[in-house]
Amino acid sequence: MSLQKTEAVVLKTQRLSETSKILTLYSLKFGKIKVVAKGARGLKSRFYGTLEPLNHIDIVYYFKETRELQLLSQAEIIHAFVNIRESLDKYAFATFFCELVEKTQLEQTNRTLFRSLVDVLTGLNNSKENDYNYFFWFILKFLQINGFKPHFDFCRICKTEQLQEQVRFSLIDGNFTCSNCSSPEPMSISVLPETIFYFRSLQGASLKQIAELSCANIQNSETLLLAFLQYHIEETKFLKSLKFLKNIKNQN
Repeated sequence: MSLQKTEAVVLKTQRLSETSKILTLYSLKFGKIKVVAKGARGLKSRFYGTLEPLNHIDIVYYFKETRELQLLSQAEIIHAFVNIRESLDKYAFATFFCELVEKTQLEQTNRTLFRSLVDVLTGLNNSKENDYNYFFWFILKFLQINGFKPHFDFCRICKTEQLQEQVRFSLIDGNFTCSNCSSPEPMSISVLPETIFYFRSLQGASLKQIAELSCANIQNSETLLLAFLQYHIEETKFLKSLKFLKNIKNQN
């Protein structure tokens, strides 16, 4: 048994007993891990408020290779993302980010994914508007990390960057064809030019820059990106947070 120390984001919590709970974490050094936090439930717990979902924390835990659940020793909050918790829309987006990481098969260490998760939570927490930018930005990052990067730079056939009419986007290979080159293809969807331009800008933008971008058609953008995500990563078809997002959207 050895002591391990790392940063982590709390993806999910579940009750273990009257006093303890199980945490699913995505960590900087060790990827996705599960730990038991003994005595974590209750107002007098030394972990009170520290182990809530979305929290970015520093942890120390006892690692034993032969067990699935490791034992949490210490935890301190780095960032609690208070503004996210105070906004239902922001909370729905943040829950989606965490569930996306928790449900998929990225078990191993991936520092790019960890930093992208922390960065998008930080950006969303600090944003004043255009929260959908963070939603789309993280999906694009997640797809790229998984090896399914879509391409929005130019038409797959004629290589034009200039678009005036609707294009066809292939869910299979993640490329688009312009209106002059388009032909009926299996597993392709119709996409507005402004959606292509938007994703082109979003892919090349830093997290600071994306706050200034404007999404001309959220519905078309969401349809494209979620269809592509769910086509390539099976587990994302069953995310509860997407239903939560849809319910909130219908209420607005």
